[in-house]
Amino acid sequence: MNEGYFVWMGVADLHLTRVSWSARFREPAVRGAQLLAVSGFALAQPLFDILGKNAEFFAARGSTPGDILLFALVVTFVPALGLLLVELGVGAVSRPAGYALHLGFLAFFGALFGVHALKRAGLNGTTALIAGAVVIGLAVALAVGRAAAARWFLTVLAAAPAVFLVVFLFGTPVQHLVFPNADARAAAAYVRHPTPVVFLLFDELPTITLEDENGNIDARRFPNFARLAQSSLWFRNMTTVSSNTTTAVPALLTGKLPAKGSLPVFQDHPNNLFTLLGRRYRMHVVETQTQLCPSRLCKRKRQKTGKRLSSLYSDARTVYLHLIAPPSLEERLPPIDESWADFGADTGKQLEEQAKLPKVNLKTFYIGRLHDFNRWLARLRAPGATPSLDYLHILFPHGPWLYFPSGQVRAVAVPRAPGRTEETWWNEGLAEQAWQRHLLQAGFTDKLLGRFIDKLHGTGLWNKALVVVTVDEGDSFRGGDSRRDPTRTNLGDIAFIPLFVKLPGQDQGRVVERHVTSVDVLPTIASVLGVKVQWKHDGRSALLDGPGSPTVKVGKFATSFSAAQALRQKARQRKLVLFGSGSWGPELAGTGRYRGLVGKPLGSLQIAGSVSASATIDAVGSKLVRSFPKRSQLIPSPLTGPVSGLHPGDAIAVALNGRIAAVSLVYRGPHFSALVPESAFRPGRNSVRAFLVSGSSSAPQLRELRVSFSS
Repeated sequence: MNEGYFVWMGVADLHLTRVSWSARFREPAVRGAQLLAVSGFALAQPLFDILGKNAEFFAARGSTPGDILLFALVVTFVPALGLLLVELGVGAVSRPAGYALHLGFLAFFGALFGVHALKRAGLNGTTALIAGAVVIGLAVALAVGRAAAARWFLTVLAAAPAVFLVVFLFGTPVQHLVFPNADARAAAAYVRHPTPVVFLLFDELPTITLEDENGNIDARRFPNFARLAQSSLWFRNMTTVSSNTTTAVPALLTGKLPAKGSLPVFQDHPNNLFTLLGRRYRMHVVETQTQLCPSRLCKRKRQKTGKRLSSLYSDARTVYLHLIAPPSLEERLPPIDESWADFGADTGKQLEEQAKLPKVNLKTFYIGRLHDFNRWLARLRAPGATPSLDYLHILFPHGPWLYFPSGQVRAVAVPRAPGRTEETWWNEGLAEQAWQRHLLQAGFTDKLLGRFIDKLHGTGLWNKALVVVTVDEGDSFRGGDSRRDPTRTNLGDIAFIPLFVKLPGQDQGRVVERHVTSVDVLPTIASVLGVKVQWKHDGRSALLDGPGSPTVKVGKFATSFSAAQALRQKARQRKLVLFGSGSWGPELAGTGRYRGLVGKPLGSLQIAGSVSASATIDAVGSKLVRSFPKRSQLIPSPLTGPVSGLHPGDAIAVALNGRIAAVSLVYRGPHFSALVPESAFRPGRNSVRAFLVSGSSSAPQLRELRVSFSS
């Protein structure tokens, strides 16, 4: 054979080798593209959508640009790549098994996409959601397995996750965190009167919570707020400008109305209280949900990268589970609307060690908030040569509402109060019960305030410092209405928030009736310190004479001050009718028309036999009710669980140790939730009975249910 023949054969072999290698890699590439497509629609798109709209998720936790970029890349590519490697490993042993596994993965992602899509479409039933998701997942796998057009279409869709990634990084508020404004500059100022400043910011505390029937502070329920008012200026008609923490707090600290799209970080708010005083003051700052103080002024202990990323991924997983979980199961997840980070992360070990508590689910107490307060309080120092700015934003009495005024803690399987979907209360009785829990936690907040005042006295700051105590926003508890978003019915609850300003050396209190708003707080501080604010702001000092603003505006919702005041008075009257004032009495343990039964001994009531129905107390409540420790820090209240034989709306009364301890209404499920006071429990085994209540409120009829305990 001639030389040309051998050359031709060599070229042919090379071509065949290339074709062989191309064919070998084509199938894995196609499979990878298909996995990337379905994981993009099932995982990346839902997460990028919700987190892109809520960039505070990253801002509040102090995520770095690198953290966010890595997170986005992992969510986009790692699930598909990881599963592809698994199926290729299986395929190396058995090609049919590898392909079957590939179809199984497609079905799994298809089901995830399906349950999210069906839930967004309004389907709420657990069985229907799961069945619908399974059908969608099987349909995806069947189409890919049998139709070439479906395989081609799904392969083409592999470009979609890259689009989701680009939109997330460049088309949402997250871009301000990934590509921060390097030109952010703060305007510091000369301080004419360098007085120490102590700023304590509470969260979600409407003014009506503190008020009695005369519009004064209820001194029996809230003695320390009354004590503060006796030595300070109490601005009774203060209103917030926003119903969201991440916009309300920057307004307080900058004197500027919220700007659309701004995040609670220094880059978006370089001019704020911290930078205003940064040249002259020593900073002792603990922020919650915001990152307004620059690192050059406030030295934060940054978590190690691994721990920081672990927290980020853990919280993102919880967010995703909320997106796909049926409503009945979603209620058992850690709440994601009570804070921006560390969802349900507190372990409660300190409480367990201190009180030798029984082994129950302690991932519900959010005691990290209390530890933040204790550490901050311990670091308050007597005034020195260098003035200090001591600032704490603490999430009290912000939900979840787990504390009694005494400081005892609710032992509950689910920390979030039932009755609410996102920001809307869907059940009036449960909204009222949540309000009771809020009031009781506000009582504990008052106890913390008392410790704060005592510490100021002990350090000498009480007489020498400018002390500011205020709140970022209010809260509302009305069936069929929003918890925080302003409406024409709830504005009186959420708009008015307390503001106390104690001037240096002041020892006599005074009520100020002038209407002031959140943006007036920073100019007030500046006027006391003799500081000229160097940037354009929207507020003015609350110490100036003259009428206040004639308008109350919370977010985009605005009305006249007189109309808002009328709503506030109605809201206060509603609170007083439901829960009274003065003492923490039985009205804090009952809802519905039969709430008057609370506290009555069973021997004084008409019990008309039994009814074919039962109530089962959940595992946490069962454990503590049957063996309640002496001086327990944990209180199993509310007692909750499923009921059978009853219907939503039925009234149920729970008796402990021979006395009615709580009254509530059965809600959907059906379930019950009985808010038993801590005083109703006794050490050891507690006797529990439950009754269906009917008839008139003046002569109610009780029929006993069977009570069982979960193991």
